[in-house]
Amino acid sequence: MDIKSKNFHKLAVIIICLIILLPSSAMMVVRPHYIKEKTGKDEFPFAYSSILEQLVTSSYVLYAEELLSKDADLTPYEIFCGSATPASGSGEKASPEMDSSEEYSDGSDADSQEEWVMDEVQDDFDNWNGEFAQMRPYLEYEVLNKETGKVLDTNYSRTGNNVSLYQSLDDIHTGSVLKDSSDYAFAAAIEYGENGNIEFTPFYSHEKSTASQVLNERAKSNPFSYLNDNWELNLSFQRPENRIYCFAITDTSLKALMEDYPDMIYTYNSSDASTEDLMVFFLTLSGMVAAAALLLPLIKPLHTGQEKIFQVPFELVMIISISVLSISLAVSANPYTMNQQSIYSVLTGIGWKEGSANAVQYFWGLLGWVMIFAVFYWTAGCIRMIFVMGPRQYIRERVFCYRIFPWLKNLWSRIYNGLLHINLKEDTNRLLIKIVLINFIILGFISLMWVWGIAALLLYSVALFFLLRKYFRKIQDQYHLLLEATNELAKGNLNGTIPEDLGVFEPFREEIDKIQTGFKKAVDEEVKSTKMKTDLITNVSHDLKTPLTAIITYVDLLKQPGLPEEEKKKYIDILDQKANRLKYLIEDLFEISKATSKTVTLNIDDIDIVSLLLQVKLELQDKIEAAGLNFRMNLPEEKIILPLDGQRTYRIFENLIVNITKYALPGTRVYIHAENTENHVKISMKNISASELDFSPAEITERFVRGDASRNTEGSGLGLAIAKSFTELQGGRLEVMTDADLFTVEITFLK
Repeated sequence: MDIKSKNFHKLAVIIICLIILLPSSAMMVVRPHYIKEKTGKDEFPFAYSSILEQLVTSSYVLYAEELLSKDADLTPYEIFCGSATPASGSGEKASPEMDSSEEYSDGSDADSQEEWVMDEVQDDFDNWNGEFAQMRPYLEYEVLNKETGKVLDTNYSRTGNNVSLYQSLDDIHTGSVLKDSSDYAFAAAIEYGENGNIEFTPFYSHEKSTASQVLNERAKSNPFSYLNDNWELNLSFQRPENRIYCFAITDTSLKALMEDYPDMIYTYNSSDASTEDLMVFFLTLSGMVAAAALLLPLIKPLHTGQEKIFQVPFELVMIISISVLSISLAVSANPYTMNQQSIYSVLTGIGWKEGSANAVQYFWGLLGWVMIFAVFYWTAGCIRMIFVMGPRQYIRERVFCYRIFPWLKNLWSRIYNGLLHINLKEDTNRLLIKIVLINFIILGFISLMWVWGIAALLLYSVALFFLLRKYFRKIQDQYHLLLEATNELAKGNLNGTIPEDLGVFEPFREEIDKIQTGFKKAVDEEVKSTKMKTDLITNVSHDLKTPLTAIITYVDLLKQPGLPEEEKKKYIDILDQKANRLKYLIEDLFEISKATSKTVTLNIDDIDIVSLLLQVKLELQDKIEAAGLNFRMNLPEEKIILPLDGQRTYRIFENLIVNITKYALPGTRVYIHAENTENHVKISMKNISASELDFSPAEITERFVRGDASRNTEGSGLGLAIAKSFTELQGGRLEVMTDADLFTVEITFLK
């Protein structure tokens, strides 16, 4: 940049300083004069302060002091809610008008109600007395008899001990104390007539009428109305009668009082004291400064508007500008804001001259306005870059939220998907706390936006509505998917699937799969049961029909005349064999029927299972030898005593060994092993099958199932089923296992 450009740029800086300084100086000049014109005098706003309320309560304290001087035993309840008055002079105590037998809705009786009300009145009076004790050294007061004009009490001693604050009642009505003494901040009086009626409440200060009206309203109010409202009482308030309470305070005393007790006297915001015109003037100046910031860069030789200070992120600009605008509007709207001249008071307090203190105070106020208008100029200069760069480029380069938009989008997607996939089986308190915390943070930022927070809250509510609508619609879609799946299941479609994500209902997918699996298993079991019933009828018919047919046939043969004796004997032996076969089959049917229905009566006794097994093997030795089998028994030498039914346990071993003699490969070895542990006894029987083991181990223990499907061997097909049923009836377990041609049966009894 050449010398000429630098000079033009310096000129631009000077112009900018003037643009900011001129409206700042205008506010410094216009605002104090406008406030003075608006309020009449640059003094404390009495009409909008707590002083008027404190003057009323001070009159109550002086009234109580007068009565207590006559009867020290009086209580505040008797003074303000009873019948004792200074007019009577009797000091007669009043009794509360409450029926001690009455019981209230909350369960308390009248006596406790009376004590509570008396305590509340005492607390209020103590507060009044405490405030008046703080104000008394600074406040000038006197109490007059309204009828005689006699001074009953006073602390006025400016010109003598016996000189009244007001020389006559007329002085009270005309406010002569202010006319004669210009150093008074205010003078006021509260005049009580007969029965405590408020007759006159003059207030003399720079506020001509407003303070008198507010003082009148305060004096007429019932300070115990909250007790009547909360407890539905009819508690009356006894004001002073025929008394005039006069108060006055000088400017010096008021300033000292406020410095000594800064929290005692406070002011209210009031629309009557606001200065809307001053706000309009301030906003007009602000608009002019902003317009200058937008137009000045159009003058090319000045080379302004492109400085780094105008390249701040958009969010920071908005936060600073909104904050400063809020503060400046508050200062402009309220004439009493920043009107205490604190710096002046501090500097004069440490010995500075008034002129120097005033100059510093003025400079400080001017600096504040310069900062405010500088922020407006800077804000307008930053916003101008939107038009210079174009909205799209400005958003990409200057809006910080846009830079973190992908991260925010990803964060929102995670939160949204997390809400869609809430695990209803787990505790959701942590998720709810996160949601409430996020909402709290958002509302916290909105609350910092002052009046603009309403618009932000409206936008947030609209956005929240659409987000919740989208969320609940997604939940509804997922619910309909779940409903369709359950309807398909109800129709009998056990192979239906749910291809889409169920979100919050995703745990139900596993439950639906379990239901489908359970239904399929139930259907398979039902099909199997139906098949077994069919096989049962077929097998029973076959097994009963075969010996019965043989019996009928041989009976017919025996009926033939001239049959040789040898033939008859042969036929009779066959009949005996078939009859026994039929008998055993029917007995097995009864046994399995009773075992299945659990109607078997067990005779439990201590049984030596080793001896019982050896006995069964010994009694079936003929069949074992006929089958050509070699039994290898590995049994403990000691006894194994178990509480079992001897007859049913014998039948278990008998059926298993008979089964081995029927189906084991002749000439092979059979292994019987007994294992005795601390908790159980296990007996295993292993043999090599003569035929291929092409059946399921779980099926072989079913009723009427044989190892040879052709049913050429003798047997009912109930041997293993009976053995398994009797084992389970006695709390044991029977398992069949196959490995190639190796057939194994294991029986386990718990001790």
